[in-house]
Amino acid sequence: MKQLKLEKYIYEIIGKYSKILLLDKHTFELRYKTNNDNALMECQYNYPYLNVTLRYSDKLIKKWKNKEDIIPYIVHELCHPITDPLYAKAVRRYVSENEILDEREKLTDYICNIVMKNEICQRKTFDYKQ
Repeated sequence: MKQLKLEKYIYEIIGKYSKILLLDKHTFELRYKTNNDNALMECQYNYPYLNVTLRYSDKLIKKWKNKEDIIPYIVHELCHPITDPLYAKAVRRYVSENEILDEREKLTDYICNIVMKNEICQRKTFDYKQ
């Protein structure tokens, strides 16, 4: 029951911030369980299509139950559909996956922080490495 409330909340956040990020044409689906046990959330972007699967973990559920602000984590994952086309192309070329992964995460955080500092939001910045 609580998990359904969390998913409803996440979908509300997706609805709000996907407009800011101009992701209105994308479809979003939530799934429980991340592939990486250390992750709070993960984004699976089916490039070049516009469907996105956001996965969430027990760690995110715990933060939500503790009434911690989980919006920055959701927004970070919503930024991946913007950065992942670059990532998909770059890993097929001359750089190593670790090099491009680091750049991808920095760019995603940068976009996330732009959104979070938006006048509508009035929130603090976020660092994915926390």
